[in-house]
Amino acid sequence: MKLSPRFLRLIALALVLGLALTATLVWAAPGVSLLDPPRTGYDPLSPEEQEQARALAVQQGEFAIAVNASSRSELLLIERHAEEKVVTQSGNWPRRADVYTYVYDNDTLLRAVVNLTSGQVDSVETSQDVQLPLTQNETNHAVELLMADAAVMADIAAQYQTITGEALTQPKTQLKLSALIYRADSMPGANPGAEGCGPHRCAQFLIATQNDVVINRLPIVDLSLGALVSAGPFVGN
Repeated sequence: MKLSPRFLRLIALALVLGLALTATLVWAAPGVSLLDPPRTGYDPLSPEEQEQARALAVQQGEFAIAVNASSRSELLLIERHAEEKVVTQSGNWPRRADVYTYVYDNDTLLRAVVNLTSGQVDSVETSQDVQLPLTQNETNHAVELLMADAAVMADIAAQYQTITGEALTQPKTQLKLSALIYRADSMPGANPGAEGCGPHRCAQFLIATQNDVVINRLPIVDLSLGALVSAGPFVGN
């Protein structure tokens, strides 16, 4: 059967449109699908909702005043607000987000409850002596403070050479550095100099070689003070 020129042109046009749609879907921003329906109910916050919540929190009310007045603060977490059962029983409730920020100047954790539906901050709570997990930015800063202490790094380097037979010249790549929140009340009296940790935001490091041999030092960085405050050996050594 002979195809007419008009039919061939229609086929060509359909192929062009199909390729264009495929390219659009492939090159969409990471994490964003053009086919995703709006998130509702118990769905986790989308990246766009998280950014909206952050922007609203830092522009409105008590939260904005506290953060903008501070010389040092850190956005810790943005997550979907857990509504009470009386709210969810309706089957349809506003999308809300909890925005957590730590203010180092007065060691205060701020939680803003942001209503993404109305575009308003519904409430702001403050608490102290409450420490959420470290962010990557905080971990990076703690690493820099640890590396700046020449005496502690010299001891770590000596142990590293004894274990591996090699010089420690690139500690960020030659060592495994694991950082966790540290509270002094978890090990009372174990780390002199770090007694303020808990009320202060602190990071404790577990250090090992790339072969998982542990270095016998437990450095603790007080992020509120911006200093390494303790770096003793393991308890009992």
